[in-house]
Amino acid sequence: MNTTYDDNPELARVAAAQQLLFPANPRALCEHMGLNWWAALKLHEDGWLSFSPANVPRLDEAQEAELRFIGSLVIAGCDRGMLAILLSGLARPYSYDAARLYYDWAARRWRLLPDPHAHPEAIFSDWLEKLVEKGDVNSLSGILELGHDGLSRVRVEVSPAKSD
Repeated sequence: MNTTYDDNPELARVAAAQQLLFPANPRALCEHMGLNWWAALKLHEDGWLSFSPANVPRLDEAQEAELRFIGSLVIAGCDRGMLAILLSGLARPYSYDAARLYYDWAARRWRLLPDPHAHPEAIFSDWLEKLVEKGDVNSLSGILELGHDGLSRVRVEVSPAKSD
Protein backbone atom coordinates (compact mmCIF):
# COMPACT_ATOMS: atom_id res chain seq x y z
CA MET A 1 0.00 0.00 0.00
CA ASN A 2 1.33 3.42 -0.94
CA THR A 3 1.10 5.51 2.21
CA THR A 4 2.97 8.56 1.00
CA TYR A 5 1.16 11.84 1.39
CA ASP A 6 1.40 14.45 -1.36
CA ASP A 7 1.79 17.83 0.34
CA ASN A 8 2.28 19.77 -2.89
CA PRO A 9 0.82 23.27 -2.34
CA GLU A 10 -0.37 23.36 -5.96
CA LEU A 11 -3.20 21.07 -4.82
CA ALA A 12 -4.55 24.06 -2.84
CA ARG A 13 -4.74 26.26 -5.94
CA VAL A 14 -8.21 27.62 -6.65
CA ALA A 15 -9.49 26.92 -10.15
CA ALA A 16 -9.11 29.87 -12.48
CA ALA A 17 -12.08 31.95 -13.55
CA GLN A 18 -14.71 30.06 -11.55
CA GLN A 19 -17.64 32.43 -11.29
CA LEU A 20 -19.22 32.84 -7.88
CA LEU A 21 -22.94 33.09 -7.21
CA PHE A 22 -22.31 36.23 -5.14
CA PRO A 23 -18.99 37.63 -6.36
CA ALA A 24 -17.16 39.96 -4.03
CA ASN A 25 -16.32 43.54 -4.79
CA PRO A 26 -12.53 43.96 -4.32
CA ARG A 27 -12.82 47.09 -2.19
CA ALA A 28 -15.48 45.51 0.05
CA LEU A 29 -13.37 42.37 0.45
CA CYS A 30 -10.33 44.45 1.43
CA GLU A 31 -12.42 46.35 3.95
CA HIS A 32 -13.81 43.10 5.36
CA MET A 33 -10.29 41.64 5.67
CA GLY A 34 -8.82 44.80 7.17
CA LEU A 35 -6.51 45.31 4.19
CA ASN A 36 -5.87 48.93 3.26
CA TRP A 37 -7.18 49.65 -0.25
CA TRP A 38 -3.99 51.47 -1.21
CA ALA A 39 -1.99 48.42 -0.06
CA ALA A 40 -4.12 46.18 -2.31
CA LEU A 41 -3.45 48.44 -5.30
CA LYS A 42 0.27 48.47 -4.44
CA LEU A 43 0.29 44.65 -4.35
CA HIS A 44 -0.72 44.65 -8.01
CA GLU A 45 1.71 47.44 -8.88
CA ASP A 46 4.56 45.49 -7.25
CA GLY A 47 3.60 42.29 -9.09
CA TRP A 48 2.21 40.28 -6.19
CA LEU A 49 -1.36 40.29 -7.52
CA SER A 50 -2.05 39.17 -11.08
CA PHE A 51 -4.89 41.67 -11.48
CA SER A 52 -5.59 45.25 -10.51
CA PRO A 53 -8.30 45.40 -7.84
CA ALA A 54 -9.24 48.86 -9.14
CA ASN A 55 -10.01 47.47 -12.62
CA VAL A 56 -12.13 44.50 -11.53
CA PRO A 57 -15.68 45.31 -10.43
CA ARG A 58 -16.34 41.73 -9.23
CA LEU A 59 -13.86 39.00 -8.31
CA ASP A 60 -14.00 35.48 -9.66
CA GLU A 61 -13.11 32.64 -7.28
CA ALA A 62 -9.41 32.56 -8.20
CA GLN A 63 -9.03 36.34 -7.86
CA GLU A 64 -10.75 36.31 -4.49
CA ALA A 65 -8.47 33.50 -3.27
CA GLU A 66 -5.42 35.40 -4.53
CA LEU A 67 -6.43 38.64 -2.84
CA ARG A 68 -7.25 36.81 0.39
CA PHE A 69 -3.99 34.80 0.35
CA ILE A 70 -1.61 37.68 -0.39
CA GLY A 71 -3.67 40.18 1.59
CA SER A 72 -3.59 38.00 4.71
CA LEU A 73 0.20 37.88 4.57
CA VAL A 74 0.33 41.68 4.35
CA ILE A 75 -2.19 42.05 7.19
CA ALA A 76 0.00 39.74 9.28
CA GLY A 77 2.88 42.19 8.81
CA CYS A 78 4.85 40.80 5.87
CA ASP A 79 6.79 43.45 3.99
CA ARG A 80 8.12 43.08 0.41
CA GLY A 81 11.20 41.21 1.57
CA MET A 82 9.22 38.73 3.62
CA LEU A 83 6.70 38.27 0.79
CA ALA A 84 9.58 37.48 -1.55
CA ILE A 85 10.89 34.84 0.87
CA LEU A 86 7.52 33.28 1.66
CA LEU A 87 6.25 33.21 -1.91
CA SER A 88 9.47 32.17 -3.65
CA GLY A 89 8.45 28.51 -3.80
CA LEU A 90 4.93 29.11 -5.09
CA ALA A 91 3.81 29.60 -8.67
CA ARG A 92 1.99 32.75 -9.75
CA PRO A 93 -0.77 33.72 -9.66
CA TYR A 94 -0.99 33.15 -5.92
CA SER A 95 -4.59 31.97 -6.00
CA TYR A 96 -4.22 29.48 -3.16
CA ASP A 97 -6.83 28.50 -0.60
CA ALA A 98 -5.10 29.65 2.59
CA ALA A 99 -7.23 27.27 4.65
CA ARG A 100 -5.54 24.32 2.93
CA LEU A 101 -1.90 25.45 3.34
CA TYR A 102 0.63 26.08 6.05
CA TYR A 103 4.17 27.37 5.97
CA ASP A 104 6.73 24.87 7.24
CA TRP A 105 9.33 27.20 8.75
CA ALA A 106 11.93 24.46 9.25
CA ALA A 107 11.73 23.35 5.61
CA ARG A 108 11.09 26.92 4.38
CA ARG A 109 8.23 25.88 2.13
CA TRP A 110 4.48 25.80 1.85
CA ARG A 111 2.80 22.47 2.43
CA LEU A 112 -0.69 21.20 1.93
CA LEU A 113 -2.55 20.54 5.15
CA PRO A 114 -3.37 16.85 5.37
CA ASP A 115 -7.00 15.86 5.09
CA PRO A 116 -7.47 13.33 7.89
CA HIS A 117 -10.51 11.89 6.12
CA ALA A 118 -8.92 11.48 2.68
CA HIS A 119 -6.86 8.32 3.27
CA PRO A 120 -7.50 7.03 6.79
CA GLU A 121 -5.83 3.65 6.17
CA ALA A 122 -2.69 5.27 4.79
CA ILE A 123 -2.51 7.70 7.69
CA PHE A 124 -3.08 4.90 10.19
CA SER A 125 -0.43 2.72 8.50
CA ASP A 126 2.07 5.58 8.57
CA TRP A 127 1.33 6.15 12.27
CA LEU A 128 1.78 2.45 13.05
CA GLU A 129 5.07 2.42 11.17
CA LYS A 130 6.32 5.38 13.20
CA LEU A 131 5.33 3.64 16.43
CA VAL A 132 7.24 0.52 15.31
CA GLU A 133 10.31 2.59 14.41
CA LYS A 134 10.20 4.24 17.87
CA GLY A 135 9.67 0.88 19.56
CA ASP A 136 6.52 2.17 21.30
CA VAL A 137 5.30 -1.18 22.63
CA ASN A 138 2.73 0.40 24.98
CA SER A 139 0.93 2.28 22.20
CA LEU A 140 1.05 -0.69 19.85
CA SER A 141 -0.34 -2.99 22.61
CA GLY A 142 -3.14 -0.51 23.26
CA ILE A 143 -3.99 -0.42 19.55
CA LEU A 144 -4.00 -4.23 19.47
CA GLU A 145 -6.43 -4.33 22.42
CA LEU A 146 -8.70 -1.78 20.74
CA GLY A 147 -8.59 -3.83 17.53
CA HIS A 148 -9.51 -7.05 19.36
CA ASP A 149 -12.32 -5.27 21.20
CA GLY A 150 -13.67 -3.82 17.96
CA LEU A 151 -13.57 -7.20 16.22
CA SER A 152 -15.36 -8.93 19.10
CA ARG A 153 -18.10 -6.28 19.04
CA VAL A 154 -18.51 -6.65 15.27
CA ARG A 155 -18.78 -10.43 15.64
CA VAL A 156 -21.46 -10.05 18.34
CA GLU A 157 -23.46 -7.61 16.18
CA VAL A 158 -23.09 -9.75 13.05
CA SER A 159 -24.01 -13.08 14.73
CA PRO A 160 -27.68 -12.25 15.52
CA ALA A 161 -28.19 -10.95 11.99
CA LYS A 162 -26.91 -14.21 10.47
CA SER A 163 -29.22 -16.37 12.61
CA ASP A 164 -32.34 -14.93 10.91
